[in-house]
Amino acid sequence: MEFLRIEPTDTLRWNEVWKLYEESFPLSERRKEEDHIRACTDPFFFPLSAWEERQLIGIIFYWEWDSYRYTEYLAVTPHLRSQGYGSKMLRYLCDSDHTLILEIDPLVDELSVRRLQFYERAGFTLTPYRFVHLPYRLESKPKELLILSYPTMINKEQYQNFLKFMNERVIRYCEGYPFKNELDPAD
Repeated sequence: MEFLRIEPTDTLRWNEVWKLYEESFPLSERRKEEDHIRACTDPFFFPLSAWEERQLIGIIFYWEWDSYRYTEYLAVTPHLRSQGYGSKMLRYLCDSDHTLILEIDPLVDELSVRRLQFYERAGFTLTPYRFVHLPYRLESKPKELLILSYPTMINKEQYQNFLKFMNERVIRYCEGYPFKNELDPAD
């Protein structure tokens, strides 16, 4: 599997990647294309796509700073799901000296429980910290999510560092920026 950064000028591949992105995540968690293109110029953002031969396997978009990697998006092409590709992509991310942080939906249905189990099998730990993800679109509402980390559970200082990075860097590429995540981490 080869991991590539696809530029908007590579129209054919860009369109495939963008289609998978739009199909895989709810509107409130997706950037508008122009915001994503701006994010692609940020040196801390790594929007990668996974390919075998000429076939799109999936996407893995993450942010990297200090000793952290925040996995913002991971998705596998629908007809290739349940074939181990998600695990291979996750291993690619984990093969690093960085502490990985990602979020998932609250455990409200079978799919959300299976998603947690997938990450736990890969060595991620559910943390006790609350996180409200600000919407990437003006018409959407903030959403409380669960935070997982790898290879060990992050401590409160690491969580604060994550929130700071989200509020100062990631949020720049959301429709309606500037605004701030007002959730008190002590809550």
